[in-house]
Amino acid sequence: MQYWDYHVHLENGPYTIEWLKKFIEQGQRNNVGEIGFSEHGYRFKQAYHLIHSDGYRGKWVREYSGQDIDEYIELIEEAKNQGFPVKLGIELDYIPEKEEEIREFVKQYPFDYVIGSVHWLGDWGIDLDQKDWENKDVYDAYKRYFDILKQAAKSRIFSFLGHPDVIKVFGYRPGVDIAELYEDVAKVIAENGQCVEVSTAGLRKPVGEMYPSQAFLEILLKYGVPVILDSDAHYPEHVGYMFDKGIDYIKKCGYTSLCRFKKMSRHTEVLG
Repeated sequence: MQYWDYHVHLENGPYTIEWLKKFIEQGQRNNVGEIGFSEHGYRFKQAYHLIHSDGYRGKWVREYSGQDIDEYIELIEEAKNQGFPVKLGIELDYIPEKEEEIREFVKQYPFDYVIGSVHWLGDWGIDLDQKDWENKDVYDAYKRYFDILKQAAKSRIFSFLGHPDVIKVFGYRPGVDIAELYEDVAKVIAENGQCVEVSTAGLRKPVGEMYPSQAFLEILLKYGVPVILDSDAHYPEHVGYMFDKGIDYIKKCGYTSLCRFKKMSRHTEVLG
């Protein structure tokens, strides 16, 4: 079957058709027939208020913010007009205290889909620096992470939840069974009709495995949570990364279909 990849970032190059085409060309080599671009919202000056804090989070984001979302949208719309098989998306950090601002922001733009991700526990960026995990209570971090992920699901702002156990990125694991945490969050995701991303990006990270873990994915299936397969590409060479392995993984866990999106509407396609 031909794949689609809706978690792709242009941020390491200019907002030009020439740069965008490199992602398209790599997708074609990896049998990806449609690409959804999903820039990080924090990069745009129009979205800075969605993630700002008076602490480290605000300081970190200020270093990367300042781009114009209108230039990004114009590029993707121009690519669509030229016949390229692309979708307009965005990846937004879910910050609980900013929920209403996030909701209003999403309404302002013609997105095909919106990814909701949890990268921050307060002012701690959980996937920024492995050293930040030293002397942390790992179980407590996981619990806090999944509590925020549940809030993101309950908000129903997002088309799907990105890399749902990215908390494991550096390989830190609680010393106890966390099936109960998986069950709890899976129930909430299902009750709120949310889709979850299966991401091959974890294979490129220190943890060396897919997001989510097999145990988590099987629990998501038990509750009927639909999934989408993505690469979280930040460079052209990552588009469709290890998708054959991703499809096998998804099927092994019992899934038979994947989600697609257009104009914030979801539909499913049966796996070939």
